[in-house]
Amino acid sequence: MSFDGLSKAFASRRRNAGFYLHPVALLITLLAIAAMVKLGFWQIDRGQEKQAIVDYHATSSAQQTQSLTLEHIRQQSLQTDDQIEVTGSFQEGAYFLIDNQTYNGRVGYHVVALLESEALAPYLVPVNLGWVPLGGPRDTLPDVALPQGTRTVAGRIQLPAERPFLLAEQEFSAQLPQRVQYLELDSIRAQTQLPLASFSVLLNEDIDFGFRRDWPVVVMEPHRHYAYAAQWFGLAIAALIIFLIANKRLARGPQQHTSEDSGNTNKNGSGEHTP
Repeated sequence: MSFDGLSKAFASRRRNAGFYLHPVALLITLLAIAAMVKLGFWQIDRGQEKQAIVDYHATSSAQQTQSLTLEHIRQQSLQTDDQIEVTGSFQEGAYFLIDNQTYNGRVGYHVVALLESEALAPYLVPVNLGWVPLGGPRDTLPDVALPQGTRTVAGRIQLPAERPFLLAEQEFSAQLPQRVQYLELDSIRAQTQLPLASFSVLLNEDIDFGFRRDWPVVVMEPHRHYAYAAQWFGLAIAALIIFLIANKRLARGPQQHTSEDSGNTNKNGSGEHTP
């Protein structure tokens, strides 16, 4: 028997068994299910990461605020959400505007000013003072009035992401103020020679100076990630069920047609239909 004959015989047996698997459809379905399952486990991992951040934030908030020292900066011993306090003054006109920041549905900037303190010399501490609106055309930077005189800054540490998502590589200049996509402190320090600390400080919301501030612990709560994971797993199960049902119907279709033809043949004694 030829190869074509063997293939037809095997396909006929699968149809007679009431089920037919199309190889291409099977491969596509398996790939889709694998991708959905992988996305589901990725959402679970993200949820666990966010839960760890929330738990650490709760622990840090319960701890006593510590004074920021020169050793903290040199040894890079601080972690995200550590509560610190430092006294100094903001350099006039020395600030970064972090682009594409929203507040109550409005678009604007986060103002990150540079705090100078005798106890921390020669380092400058970037302090996020909060959100300001665009204030005009995008090609014109808003004129921001920084707090004057000696100020006591209290807030929590924010370490920059190792690999932030950026539309394009950033270039920085020593001329301030300037607009940035993300506060890449290492790159800013290398390109501008500014003696910046390796972290920034999110000014506490109850401080009576600065701008509008609302610092969420995480952008998306852990339970949202778990809900998305359940959706991906549900889609994977649904894809498998639909595939099995569709192939069972494909198997029944030719079998039913063959049965009808056989019945007509038996009635007429030949393969021709009765008019």
